[in-house]
Amino acid sequence: MKPTPFLLILSLLVLTACNESSSSAAKEEGTKAPPARELAAGDVLVAKVAPLADTLAFTGTLNALDSSTVAAEVEAVVREVAVREGERVRRGQLLARLDNETLAQSVAEQEAQLANSRARLGLARVKRDKQRELYDRGFISRLAFEEVESDFQVRVGELKAQEAQLARARKSLGDTRLSAPIDGVVYQRAINPGELAQRNTPLFRIADLSVLELAASVPARLVGKLHVGQHARFSVEGLAEEFDAELVRLNPVAAGGTRSFTVYLRVANRDGRLSAGQFAKGGIVLNEVADAVSLPLAALHDPGSKPWVLLVEHGRIVKRPVSVRLLAEGAGRAAVGGVKPGETLLAANLLGVNPGDAVTLAGAR
Repeated sequence: MKPTPFLLILSLLVLTACNESSSSAAKEEGTKAPPARELAAGDVLVAKVAPLADTLAFTGTLNALDSSTVAAEVEAVVREVAVREGERVRRGQLLARLDNETLAQSVAEQEAQLANSRARLGLARVKRDKQRELYDRGFISRLAFEEVESDFQVRVGELKAQEAQLARARKSLGDTRLSAPIDGVVYQRAINPGELAQRNTPLFRIADLSVLELAASVPARLVGKLHVGQHARFSVEGLAEEFDAELVRLNPVAAGGTRSFTVYLRVANRDGRLSAGQFAKGGIVLNEVADAVSLPLAALHDPGSKPWVLLVEHGRIVKRPVSVRLLAEGAGRAAVGGVKPGETLLAANLLGVNPGDAVTLAGAR
């Protein structure tokens, strides 16, 4: 059957429509957006407000701020030792007692001699007063009166000398009782009962550990950033927590050979958890921000010029300028303004991820 003109025209229309449909599909296929990139949990972070401090790192040793050595003032046998190493003592508390029998006898003798001196002075005073009366009435010569007056002054001198000897004897007797000069902890005991205590030989060493001092070294190039009153935090081996300190002194002369300066930090140790001699490691706070979003430096771009970050908003990467309130290179973080708590940011620069890209989140940290 021979095709009619109507069928030919209809066939041409169908072919034309099919060609246009194929061309449109191919065009849409070529302009379709690439698929969204999935970001791993480690690729992003959630902005949070956290305190941040820029610190100057230091190492040093804790020392007792106040310590004392107790030595024997007299030579005598030790009769009693009342404390052991590691014990806490109060000022005036008995540490040891030395034999005092000989010294007690000496005090008794000096007291007796003082009584005799007072009696002799009393007689000399009576004699002088009588001679003065006779001299005033012209019954004796001036020379005779001066002899009596001279004898009286000699007795006065003898009494004073005897009083001084008695005071020394009493002091020596009191020195047989060794007591703590300060509140603190006995960290060395060098005597036992029955041993002979030599004069001026150290017998006890006591340290007040309620307040410690931390001596730390800092490089010369950084000492200009320090001043008295700055706050510091540090830790010691064996203890997990951090401790507070305050900068109280700076040595103005650099240590020979190292060109470093020694700074001194005061440490309150009322609970006694710290000990003298411990090695400490920490940082002196140079600047601190407590009310800003804190980010790792890897999430901050161009911090020295025009800082910016990359955020995830509505499934796309957005570049946003920020202000840097504090750059703490030692901590590897920065406190920034322009980011709200709870917003999601890229934790670091990701290869191939640019502003405007579509992304999906597998998680956040």
